[in-house]
Formats: sequence, structure tokens, C-alpha cells
Amino acid sequence: MKNFNNISFFRLGLTMLFLLIIFIAFSQDKRPLFLGIQPGTTKEKFYSKNELDINILPLVVEFPVTKRVNLRFTSVLNYHIGDKNQISDIGIQAVAPVFFRKNESIKRRNFGFYIGPVLGLGQNIMNDHFTTTLAVEPGYLFKTTKKFTVSLGIQYGGSHFNYKNGNNEWHEHFGIKANLGFWL
Repeated sequence: MKNFNNISFFRLGLTMLFLLIIFIAFSQDKRPLFLGIQPGTTKEKFYSKNELDINILPLVVEFPVTKRVNLRFTSVLNYHIGDKNQISDIGIQAVAPVFFRKNESIKRRNFGFYIGPVLGLGQNIMNDHFTTTLAVEPGYLFKTTKKFTVSLGIQYGGSHFNYKNGNNEWHEHFGIKANLGFWL
């Protein structure tokens, strides 16, 4: 029962954080707001040949905080396919894209090449560990005259697995990210 309470508290905390992020983003005075999805899969090095995770709730919220920096938050709800078919991970990932090109106003959409730090926080229910990911993401956000746009990025860094039994492990983190969505 103790593990269930910790998992429920963690889920509640992540849900509240994501709702707070959306509330803050919507309360911005006439700043552009990107809402979209980030479809993706994860295949850890230690998975067998036919195992992988699919993010089944890849919601993305992004908005400018300065003339050069955006904040992006992505939800993670991974479904594991393999020896066990079940929800495996719940979490959130934050990226702060710093654009090479300075925008004219904070109320305009940033675009172009960027590089940004990545912080991911999650709980793996299947393997009973908390995950902290630290990485860097270079990428490109396409300029658009309409509302629909795409951004592409590559993440590289490390993920720390903190198991409930006290074991800790670092693993390499690599991901190709594609965000599809609309500016509001």
C-alpha cells in the first residue's frame, strides 16, 4: 500500500504541475501559445528485441518567456509493449529552447535554430524507479505564417534511475523529437 500511495502522490503532483503550466501559459497577455503533440517511442538498451515504450499522451505546451527563450513542457505516459503490456512511465519533460535569432517582441513567435537544456522527471511503475533526465536539445522550429508548425530536435544526455530498493543507475539518453501543433 505504501508504494501505491507514493505513486498516487507523484501522479497528483505531476498533474497539478501540468495544469499550473497550462494556466500560466494561457494567462500570458497576448503571448503566442503552442499546443501540440510529440509522438514518440522509447527503446532502452537493456530491452529485449521486441520491447519498446510508446508515449500515449504526448501533449506539448510551449510559449516565449523572453525575446530569445521559450519554455516547452511535454507530458509522458508510456505504454510498454513486450514481456509485460502495461503503463510503464508517468512524467513530464521541460525544455528551454534558446534561439540563435533574437525576436523583435516577446509577443511574437520564436523560430529558427535553437539549443536548450532538458529536464525530465518521471516514475517508472513497471520497474519501480524514479527517473531524472538531464540532456541538451539542439533543434529547429519552423517559421510559419499560419498557425500550424513543426519543430525537430535531438536530445542527448543521461537518465538517472533511482530504484526503491536503493540501487542507482545512470543510462545514456538519446531521443529524436518532433513537435506538431498550432500557435494560438
